[in-house]
Amino acid sequence: MCAAIAAVLAVLYLYAFKYEPANFKLSDVDIFIKDNLKFKAGKNNLAVKDNSNPVLTFLHLSDFHLRKNSKGKKLFKFVRNLSKLNVDFIFITGDLTENDKNIEYLIKMLSPLKAKYGKYVVFGVHDHYSKTPAEFIKNMFKRKRRYKRENDVTHMAKRLKDIGIEVLRNESRRINIGSYDIGDIEIIGLDDPIINKIDIAKAFSHISNIIDNRPELPEKSDYKNIYKNIFRLKEEKVHKINNRGKLRIALMHTPDNDSIINLASKKVDIIFSGHTHGGQVRLPLVGAVVSGCKIKTKFASGLFYFKRFVLYVTRGLGEGKYSQFRFYCQPEASLVRIYKIDE
Repeated sequence: MCAAIAAVLAVLYLYAFKYEPANFKLSDVDIFIKDNLKFKAGKNNLAVKDNSNPVLTFLHLSDFHLRKNSKGKKLFKFVRNLSKLNVDFIFITGDLTENDKNIEYLIKMLSPLKAKYGKYVVFGVHDHYSKTPAEFIKNMFKRKRRYKRENDVTHMAKRLKDIGIEVLRNESRRINIGSYDIGDIEIIGLDDPIINKIDIAKAFSHISNIIDNRPELPEKSDYKNIYKNIFRLKEEKVHKINNRGKLRIALMHTPDNDSIINLASKKVDIIFSGHTHGGQVRLPLVGAVVSGCKIKTKFASGLFYFKRFVLYVTRGLGEGKYSQFRFYCQPEASLVRIYKIDE
């Protein structure tokens, strides 16, 4: 009996600590958008593609937590192989590496990646700080907003720029791709809300001259109703563009409820984020056990069509240095295709 239990525990250990963290996959994600109030629908109320060609393609990467161990070497090879993809944009949503000594290894891994219109990064908590073991343990009980050991994010941003990857720290960019189907692409890159680095007003000031004097957070008395309205899932798997002639995309490491509510008020169409690692431990029929931030576990990974925006939370490709395991939660890069639905 004891031998059988030991054998089961050994198998679970090998699966969770050795196999699953390096079981990388490239996930296919299709997002349907439209300009009109009506759309063509097929079975199960899913939008019907008018043609087989997407109007935009994105490669979404997140949460490398890059190290030079055996798993890190496999990740290095997997990411470099993604250079074979032909995409319009590459979005990387934070936690690239956990300390400065691996920056050059990161640069070597990312340098072959290509995108037609641009490559953009936002930072996560591990890009800013290298946590101590004591800080990691304390953080599980009470969320900290800063840590003792700061990383040199200015140097990392410079090295990323050297290979054509732009870091957006509460900044925005407007790109016109000259497409009839899609007008301007607005990319809003936000620093990490979980450590109070986010500044939504500053980010939008780069693309808008309109001064919004409304408070960033609703009053507590209104919060519950506002939350229910913002996080209302749609039955139709299609998003109506909020701003005629433009697609507004936000990049944010942590899918934080309050930040998402603020972005919805700014008429953002699609939010890309990471951080959760998909819960890292998932159970059949249950899903993620924890989300690791202020968002419900049912939204810890996947594509969600809400009433006013679309949220995509990737499971990411890595794990923190003090929790190098996954269970039933395959690490992923995501190939995102945007399809335009015409009435």
